[in-house]
Amino acid sequence: MSEISKTWFDQAMKLDVGQALFVRVANKIEQTKLANEFEEERELWSRIEPIVASQIFVNKVLRERKQYVSLERKYRAPFTAFLQDEEGKFTTVSVDPSRKRMIRLMLKDGMSKDEIEATLNGLTENEIVEFNL
Repeated sequence: MSEISKTWFDQAMKLDVGQALFVRVANKIEQTKLANEFEEERELWSRIEPIVASQIFVNKVLRERKQYVSLERKYRAPFTAFLQDEEGKFTTVSVDPSRKRMIRLMLKDGMSKDEIEATLNGLTENEIVEFNL
C-alpha cells in the first residue's frame, strides 16, 4: 500500500456520516489500483474500528470527465438485522458484541446476576438464557 492510500483512508475514518472524499487519479489503471489499496486499508482498519470501517464505502467515480476514487461514510448498523418469520412478519434483531463481552467478563470475575443487572441497568430475556443467569 502507498502512503497516499494510507493518508487518505485515515482521513476518511474521521468523516461524519454523509461526507465523502474524492481523490483525483490520472487514469483508469490508477483508479483501480487506488481503489484496491483503499479496500486493503479498510480491511486493516476493520480489526481496530470495525463499525466505522464498515461504514466507509470505496467507489470509482467519473465526474466532469475526470476520474476519482471516493471514500464515503454512510450510516450502517452492522449489528442490526430483520428476522422474517414463516408468516412474512419482520422483527428487528440487534446484537451488541461489547455488551456480551462485558457480561462474559463480569461472570468470569464472579459477579452475581444481581450485580450484573445493576451494572448494565437490566438484562434481556435472551441474555438471561444465553448466559444461564
